Amino acid sequence: MKFTKKALLASVLTMFAANANALLIAEISDTADFSGTVVQAIDTDGDGFLSINSGLGTWVANVVTGLSSPLLGGNGIDEMDLNSVNVSGGTGTIYIRLSDTGFSKLDASYTTSFGGTTNGSVSFQSYVDSSNTHFGTGTLLSDSGDVSTAAYSGISYGDISMNNLYSMTIYAAISHTEGFQVSSFDYNIKVPEPATAALLALGLGFLGFGAARRKKT
Repeated sequence: MKFTKKALLASVLTMFAANANALLIAEISDTADFSGTVVQAIDTDGDGFLSINSGLGTWVANVVTGLSSPLLGGNGIDEMDLNSVNVSGGTGTIYIRLSDTGFSKLDASYTTSFGGTTNGSVSFQSYVDSSNTHFGTGTLLSDSGDVSTAAYSGISYGDISMNNLYSMTIYAAISHTEGFQVSSFDYNIKVPEPATAALLALGLGFLGFGAARRKKT
């Protein structure tokens, strides 16, 4: 297939336009399917940052921060981050989700990482979705299962293959059994384009080679 410079430029501009229309959304709810009470924040400014400060139902405090493009990532990487602190007023479970659209690294490797502390239990899932719609669950990237250790962390790697722009979504559930228990966490997704990932790997290889040479000397 032959591409002219004009056609190539039009394709690039279309991709940037689609990314510019991306919209970061966060929600917290007292039901797993988000059909009950919902508190929502939308990044209408398009600066890649939003926050929720609420006390939903029996919960004393639910603080949620979401980060995405253009604040995170860049030309060589797509990135999204969910951070939250939750304090219970009694027994209950709170559900949190963060989603953004217009991600463009079509055939790439991803990394998901999370860490935090809890007095109860937490669980995390992350997804990409080829429909490029918010909160889509088309392809599972990572599932932590239930975590109940006081301090926890996890990391996972894999590959994704998309034909067009797609959405990314992070889901979290926090369960407490009594009042004034605290759970906090940070969850991050990174998807570098293959060239960027290769350069990072090459750079780490050179660092290792240099260290080995110094040690031998």
